[in-house]
Amino acid sequence: MTESPSAQDQSGPAGALPLTWRICTAVVGVEAFALLGYSLYLTFRSEFGHPSNASEGVAIGIYLLILAAGIVAAFVGMLRGRRWSRSPAITANLIVVGMGWYLIKADQLVIGILTMIVGVGTIAALATPGMYNALEARHQAHQAHRA
Repeated sequence: MTESPSAQDQSGPAGALPLTWRICTAVVGVEAFALLGYSLYLTFRSEFGHPSNASEGVAIGIYLLILAAGIVAAFVGMLRGRRWSRSPAITANLIVVGMGWYLIKADQLVIGILTMIVGVGTIAALATPGMYNALEARHQAHQAHRA
């Protein structure tokens, strides 16, 4: 199915990105920094609080910190309009969808559904042909500018 120019975001000049890209960038940024904050909280709480199993909490915190660093890198790539950043952003939102499912199973129905809507919506927006075309046009313009 092809989108008409009026139905899709207008990317304007060859280097500009659609509004949906900026919205997805903001969503990934919030996800990245929320995970970064939670991983630091978990690590320090496990080490300096009164944990039942300090080493397990620190290990999980460090794992989440590494994951958060990757999502922050994807966020920075998205801010710069890099094509490669779309794949880790989609992967991160697949994890968000899984977290939503986990929340639903843990009787947190509303939060779980909202989490899944954010994840699926971001994936859907990043996977549109219009988004791909806008990123490709930006990449081509960047390559022409470098030459």
